[in-house]
Amino acid sequence: MKFPAPAIWALAFVVSSATAFAPYTTTTTTTTTTTLQKQAFHSPFHQFQSCHNKSTRPLVLQSSTTSSDGAPRPRASSNAELSEEELATVLDLVQRSSNTNTPLQELVAEALPTMHPSFIMKLRGVRESNETSDTLQVARALQSILDSSLAGGREVLAELLHAGEIRKLDAAIGKFARQGRLDMAFFQVLSLNLQDASQDEEEDDGRSQILRHIYTRCQEEVEKTVPGGVALLNKLLRTEMESIRANQLEHYLCPQRNIITSPDGTEIELNGKKHVLVPPSEFMNAISDAVKQIRTVEQAGGTDKESAANLVESCRQVASEARVAIAKNYGVDSAELKAFEDGLMPVFRPTSPDSPYIQGQ
Repeated sequence: MKFPAPAIWALAFVVSSATAFAPYTTTTTTTTTTTLQKQAFHSPFHQFQSCHNKSTRPLVLQSSTTSSDGAPRPRASSNAELSEEELATVLDLVQRSSNTNTPLQELVAEALPTMHPSFIMKLRGVRESNETSDTLQVARALQSILDSSLAGGREVLAELLHAGEIRKLDAAIGKFARQGRLDMAFFQVLSLNLQDASQDEEEDDGRSQILRHIYTRCQEEVEKTVPGGVALLNKLLRTEMESIRANQLEHYLCPQRNIITSPDGTEIELNGKKHVLVPPSEFMNAISDAVKQIRTVEQAGGTDKESAANLVESCRQVASEARVAIAKNYGVDSAELKAFEDGLMPVFRPTSPDSPYIQGQ
C-alpha cells in the first residue's frame, strides 16, 4: 500500500485555523513519499554542504497550476455564492474597520480562525467584475495575509537550507518548531520545492534529498505538539512498510509488558501493565476527525476528489490494521475492540448522503 504524503495534522490546521492551505494534499507530492521514508536520515554532510555551496536555484513559491499563495487556483466565485451569514461577516469586518480605524487586514487575520474553509476559498476566488466593494476589500486583505504567510515560510526554508550541516539543520528545525513557525505556509513552500527538485534530480546536487530530510524532521517536530492520536495517525500515514506500521500500532495502542532489566541482562517482569501511550478510543477519534476534515477541505474546493478519496482510503487501511492489533492484544471479545469498531462504522460506512464523513462539516 502506498500512502500519500500529506499529514493529517496539516489538514487539521486547515480546518481549525482556516488558513486554507489544504492544497498540500496534491497528487504530485504523493510521489515523493517512498523516497522520503528511505532517504530522510541518510543525507551525509558532504551532500548537504554541496547543496548549500553550489545550489543557486531560487526557492519556488508557486507552480504553473497554483496561485500566488502556492495553492491550486480556486474556482471563480461570484457574490451570489456567498451565504447570508458570510455576507454579514464581510459587512461586519468592513464596518468595524471603518468605525475603529483598525486596518482591515488586521481584523481579517483575527477572524481567520472562525472562518469556514469554504468561505475562505470563495474569497480567494472572487472576480473584481462580479464582487461588491466590501467583498473585494476583504478578499484583498485575505490574499495579503496569505502572501505574507508564504513569504514567512520561504524565509524559514531558506534559513534551513543555509544551515551548512545536518546538526545545525536539526537545531534550527527545533528552534522554528518552538517558535511556532513550522506552519502550513512553510509546509506549502517546502512541498512546492520538493516537487520542483524531484522534476530535475540530475542537476539536484543533493537538494532533493536535503528537502526530504527537512520535510520528515519538521513533521516529526510538529507531531510532538499535537494530540497523541493525531500524531500516531500521521506517523502511520508516513510509513510505507506494513510490518513497521504493525509494530507502531502495537507499541502505541496496546499495553506493554512492565519489565526491568538487571545489570546481568536478566529481565524481571513486574505486576501490572505500562500505561497505554495512545488509547484506542483516542486513535478512533483522530481517524474520524481526519476523515471529516478531508471531506470539509474537499467540499471547500481545496483539493480534488481523487486526492481526498486516496487519503480517506489510507485512513481506512490504517483503521483496519489498528483493528487487528487491538484484537490481538485486547482480545476479540474486548470492550476496546467493540468500541473501536462501532465508532468507525459510520465513518467508513455512512448511512446518509448528508453524513459529515461525506459532505464534511
